[in-house]
Amino acid sequence: MARRISPAVAFLFCFGLSYVFEAEARFQHSGALHRQKREWIVPPQILEENIDYTKREFIAKIRSDKEDPQMKNLKYELRGVGADEPPYNLFVVNPETGFIRVTGILDRESIAQYNLRGVAKFTNGEIAESDIGLRIKVKDQNDNPPVFERMNPGAVDELSAVGTAVIKINCSDADEQGNPNSQIKYEIVEQQPGGQMMFRVDDDGTVRVNNANLDRETIDQYVLLVRASDLNGAAGGNAATGTVTVKINDVNDNVPILLGPSEASIEENTENVEVMRFKARDLDLEDTDNWASDCYIASGNEAGYFSIKMDPKTNEAVLMLDKAVDYEDVKDLNLGIGVVNKAPFHPSVSGAQSGMNVNFGGSGGSGSSGGGSGSGGSSSWSSSSSGGNLHNVKINVKNQPEGPKFLPRTKAIPISEGKTFDSKEIIARYPAIDTDTGKEATNVKYIKASDPDNWLSIDETTGAIRMNKAPDRESKYLVNGTYYGTIYCVTQDLPSKTATGTIAIQVEDFNDHCPTLTSQVQTLCTEKDAVLVTAEDQDAPPNGSPFTFNVVPEGTKGKWSIEHLNDTTSIFRTHEKLWPGQHELMVDVKDQQGLGCPEPQKIVVEVCTCTTQGGCDRTGTGTLKKGSKFGAAGIGLLFLGLLSLLLIPLMLMLCKCGAAGMAGGFTDMPYDTKEHLISYHTEGQGEDRDVPVLDNIDGLMIESKSVGGMQIPGGRGTAGGYLESNSISGGRGYSGYNGMGMGMGMGMGYMDSIRRNETLEMNREVAGDFDDMAVSERFLNEYYSQVIYTYWIMCI
Repeated sequence: MARRISPAVAFLFCFGLSYVFEAEARFQHSGALHRQKREWIVPPQILEENIDYTKREFIAKIRSDKEDPQMKNLKYELRGVGADEPPYNLFVVNPETGFIRVTGILDRESIAQYNLRGVAKFTNGEIAESDIGLRIKVKDQNDNPPVFERMNPGAVDELSAVGTAVIKINCSDADEQGNPNSQIKYEIVEQQPGGQMMFRVDDDGTVRVNNANLDRETIDQYVLLVRASDLNGAAGGNAATGTVTVKINDVNDNVPILLGPSEASIEENTENVEVMRFKARDLDLEDTDNWASDCYIASGNEAGYFSIKMDPKTNEAVLMLDKAVDYEDVKDLNLGIGVVNKAPFHPSVSGAQSGMNVNFGGSGGSGSSGGGSGSGGSSSWSSSSSGGNLHNVKINVKNQPEGPKFLPRTKAIPISEGKTFDSKEIIARYPAIDTDTGKEATNVKYIKASDPDNWLSIDETTGAIRMNKAPDRESKYLVNGTYYGTIYCVTQDLPSKTATGTIAIQVEDFNDHCPTLTSQVQTLCTEKDAVLVTAEDQDAPPNGSPFTFNVVPEGTKGKWSIEHLNDTTSIFRTHEKLWPGQHELMVDVKDQQGLGCPEPQKIVVEVCTCTTQGGCDRTGTGTLKKGSKFGAAGIGLLFLGLLSLLLIPLMLMLCKCGAAGMAGGFTDMPYDTKEHLISYHTEGQGEDRDVPVLDNIDGLMIESKSVGGMQIPGGRGTAGGYLESNSISGGRGYSGYNGMGMGMGMGMGYMDSIRRNETLEMNREVAGDFDDMAVSERFLNEYYSQVIYTYWIMCI
């Protein structure tokens, strides 16, 4: 019998079937709105450059969830660089299977990573779903060597310290940065010229000085062969070499020297001529300030005869004679010519040449009466404090035949206006001097050249001077009381020479002052050899300058010569080295008329090491020092202080302190303590009795005396004496017992004074009157204050 389906079951079956069809329809409807996942069938791998992946079937695969393998309803495409962008088709995809292949060799240095996009389309061209990204990273291989970039030559100063940076090498590697494939190590494999390795290279490519002895004058350029290796220099890496050029800069480390003669001659009475030339030789780089030289005259030119200038083209020093030299005054000179560069010296030179400027190769030229000429230097070189050297040159002065000369140039003739006139009287002779022999000129003729009022008459043979008329003080031809005329001395030979002299007739004025030195002390630096001596004269011209200086051998230490500087000053030059200290020099000075002081004048030459300002260095190790002495006053004060210190312990020893000091100093109370101190056995005084205050003792009145605002009892006896208490700044002191022959000299207290006073003659019986009485608090305060005061007096 067939089973029948109940209506309820049939209803449930129909309801479930309709629900299933509705769900499937909703699923199909929502498929176009919700993105379905796609998965990598083969995960992408990191592809290494320079590897052939073209023979592989695929390197990756993409697949869409909407793909139906049976229906083949989807087509796949690739987009991006390496697919549809250059380089084209390096990566291709099978449109049906989604397999991705590589068609060529990858190069990381070209493209390090490819960012591709996979596209899935239906066969009708519609996009099945959104693109999916595909990244392919190219792994680096060490396939690139280091490459040296173009570098300009480096440069470093000669004598540079070790570690000085020279140049930074620029070298690159195309391999991946931060990878050992691109990490470079540098090393210098060769140096030209060879020898010691003068340079080193750091890990970062900085070339540094390795040897401090770089010398441009020896080698001015180095060429370094540098090798750069990747993998930090490990084996198996790539390497490249490059050249680095290092130029050595010049520093002023060579002292210039002068090449030239060490002796020359000049004609006297000649000026503005070239004397000689020196060639300055310097090993530093030419045409630079390190090479260009500056010359100067360091010594021997105190009179200013010479100057020196430089020829910038040839670097030569030209010595010029600027002022005429008189052979009779100076027969030879010794010059110290220094040379330095325009640029300052390198510390290696200035430190080694910081000695004193020493130039004792020869003394200065001789004066006409200076005691002979100095000899030439034994060496043409000496050191200079400026860091260079001194070239010593001796200049000889040649004597020229000269005509006569009037000495002095102005002849002063004093005449009194009231003197008896005699036209035949010779008032003076003014002959010319032959400068070659120093004697009166011969074969000459004297001619009056100028005589405004015809006062003078000149003997043409002897040069004797006579007056044509009496001198007139009021004449209009007088200038400051002096009448001037001129005279010629003409030689008789050919060509003739003429000398001119001046005659000064002084009316009433006389040459009554001798020239004196302006300074009695001169300072001479140890590296110098000359001092300037100046004189002055209170007389008016022509009784003053020019002065004539002479060295007096007696009393003079050393050998000195004299050179003329001007009318009032001469140069005194020593012929030998003087040791530091004081040296005496005796000098005779005469004015134009030949008048000098009766006694030679003394100059103290103080030889010392000088400061940069030219004064003596009094703080160094020289003979002159500042100091202090411990005088008698200081010693006395020192002993006085020591005695004061010793007096304190002595006073302490003599002071009687404590019980010893108090023995016999105080007397007993005028009554027994036990009779007057009442024991109350309570903290208070007691209320059962009145205790009278001690103000009146057997008729002895103790009057109160106000001192300092405080009532103080004062005792008065039969003799009228009393004790006086003074209050001083809150404390109490005692002036003693003020009575006639009563008591002790220093009051010891009221009751003590009463007991010891012989006039009162009180005895212990009086103490009975104090029964049943208490001692006043004022009394006790005064008593114990007196005890303390007495103790203090005895201690001091």
